[in-house]
Amino acid sequence: MVSNARRPVGLVDSVKVLFYASSLLGLVPYSLREFFARHALRISIVGNIWVVFNMVSYSAMYHLATDDYIGVGGGEQGTLTSAIGIFIIYMEPLMMCIDLLAAIINQKLLIECMERLEKVDAKLANENITVNNARIQRYIVVILVLVLVFESVLTTYNFVKFAEAYTLWSLIWFITAFPTGINSVSRLWFVVLVLAVRHRFQAMNSHMDELAGMLEEHNERWEDELEIEKHEIPMNYLEKEIFTIRSHRRGVVHGMVPVKKFSNSTKVIDVKPFEKKISEEKAIAQKRSMFEFLSFDKYMKVDEKLDKKMILVCRTHDELCEIGKSINSMFSFQMLVSMAHGFMAITAQFYFLYCALSNQGVPVLFRSAQVPQISVMLIFYVAVKCVICIYVCWKTKTESQRTGVFMHHLANIVDETHFYQIVNHLSLKLLNHQLNFSACGFFDLDMTTLYAITGAITSYLIILIQFNLAAIQKVTNSTATANETLTTVAPLLNLTTTAVSTALSTYVANP
Repeated sequence: MVSNARRPVGLVDSVKVLFYASSLLGLVPYSLREFFARHALRISIVGNIWVVFNMVSYSAMYHLATDDYIGVGGGEQGTLTSAIGIFIIYMEPLMMCIDLLAAIINQKLLIECMERLEKVDAKLANENITVNNARIQRYIVVILVLVLVFESVLTTYNFVKFAEAYTLWSLIWFITAFPTGINSVSRLWFVVLVLAVRHRFQAMNSHMDELAGMLEEHNERWEDELEIEKHEIPMNYLEKEIFTIRSHRRGVVHGMVPVKKFSNSTKVIDVKPFEKKISEEKAIAQKRSMFEFLSFDKYMKVDEKLDKKMILVCRTHDELCEIGKSINSMFSFQMLVSMAHGFMAITAQFYFLYCALSNQGVPVLFRSAQVPQISVMLIFYVAVKCVICIYVCWKTKTESQRTGVFMHHLANIVDETHFYQIVNHLSLKLLNHQLNFSACGFFDLDMTTLYAITGAITSYLIILIQFNLAAIQKVTNSTATANETLTTVAPLLNLTTTAVSTALSTYVANP
């Protein structure tokens, strides 16, 4: 019972909350019974039918809700504004359909990815490298709570603010929260898988850093305390597994005089004649004397287990890179659509928020921009979904690149020619096998992309505001010209009218 209580959390166990939430929303086509009984992902025909049913029903109800609530099917706004508004509104169910179809297509790849990660955990556990999957479980709970809060607040705020009548049919508006919620949960699967890869890179890097720190501590201890006894040096599991301490001997048992490192006394060395054959006892004696000579070395002797450990780290690094590429292939197109939607939604919401704050008319499709609180929450929610995906991919890529750095740092501390050769050979493999996340190859998911998207949003906002100011100035000039023309022509019209009236009066008086 104690061993089961202290057993580390597995990867599948850490995503059980996410799995149950996804099954409830109809996002994952796996067997709920098998997962509950065996904690394993298994393909289910009922699960696939449930996903297709939800995709069709959510799309139909979303159209009915939006058309009844804001009149997407018609309106008096401009043609371009209507087209942009309809495109942005219907991108949410479009992304939902893409996520659900991708879940059906990639269901075998996701199972394979989870199994490969569990095999990596087993390999690392054999080398006393533990991975904390409990952190992923905490991240999932926190992000799911935030998604529920944002979706509930935004949907309820829109309904209370803009609903014309509170009827039973009007509650269909809450169906519009499901496509965005499914989109958020699908992005969470991507984030969780990438985080799992990153945590394994971190575990390996931390382990090598721990080894390097331990070696450096021992080297400093030998330099500062040369008179330390061998039994006084504490040894943890890493030292017992990998290293053999070369401790100097202060004395020998049975009352023999201890050997000193520095001595001014002279010693006569007996020179014996050359012997062609050396007996076994003399060979053992020579080896023992050689060990006595090496025992004064203050450095530590590296066993071949450390070489095998570095080879395992390199192979695990390659395996994690391959898993990362598989994750990227599963979610590449979804990330491209998500980034495009985020760019357009944030730009449009910012622009119409500016129009609302400057007392200009806002199209009915974007009337949520009339409430600054809703606009700020919506922009923040969409931006966070994009930023989290980009940030996690960037940190995972950076962590994979640091493995070679930690490996060379360890080689620098060990300072042995053989180990240098091993590390140089392995680092070339690490250099030629790099991890990168991209959106269908159009752009990489890193901080440079986030900077480019932010700059593009700012540039488009400036252009739209300039066009808006130019249109306002044009309308103002047209109104001023019309007023000036009316002011000039009005006296002439009055004079003509007076002359005509006088002529008619004179004609009538003198027929």
